[in-house]
Amino acid sequence: MSVTEKIKATLWSNHGTRECPTEWDGRVYGGGKISQRYWEYLISIEMLDLKPDSVLIDIGGGSPTTGVGIFARSILSAGVKVIVVDENLGAMEGYDTPNLILEKGLADKNTLSTLIEKYNPTHISCVSVLEHASAAQQMGIFEAIEASFHGEKAVFSFEFHETTCFVEQQLTTTTLSNAVSCLKRFYLNRMEKSPLNCVNSVIDRDRLWYPLALQFNKINF
Repeated sequence: MSVTEKIKATLWSNHGTRECPTEWDGRVYGGGKISQRYWEYLISIEMLDLKPDSVLIDIGGGSPTTGVGIFARSILSAGVKVIVVDENLGAMEGYDTPNLILEKGLADKNTLSTLIEKYNPTHISCVSVLEHASAAQQMGIFEAIEASFHGEKAVFSFEFHETTCFVEQQLTTTTLSNAVSCLKRFYLNRMEKSPLNCVNSVIDRDRLWYPLALQFNKINF
């Protein structure tokens, strides 16, 4: 079984359990295993294509309830080294994680650049976080990747609507284009739209939005 298959199997087994809630605060919002949130985890795992010796920085993967979220926990189960960067990091009592490093803090440009240089990751992930970050922080994350990241892939998923920002700092075509405009050493290799709209968007069908997933690869020529 490949690393990707093992992570997927672990995600399926643990998704929505009390020990591994699907939301950072433990409320398990967003539906069950056939939901937009599950799709975000699934597509991010596929796009990362991790190997046993991969080193992943997971931006915003913390949880005040369980220490780290189910996405990072699923990856840890395959023995991959994970550095979780988040302001919300709860206790990891009773959880043996020799391949986990917790870095408490906001992943702005300077902090992320410092951590990239410190840990030399092969991969970066950021699942359902960008839409909660300011425009400056969104741009700063990509600027840090452009300036300091020498790994293989950076994968992002986030709530998106082409023209309208409905919630917090939700990405639109314009704001997403602005955020990634600094990338020169990395190119967009894959873009996927979720087959499921965001659960909180279906209350009013005139304002549907959905998760989008992007995979950026390093230019090697």
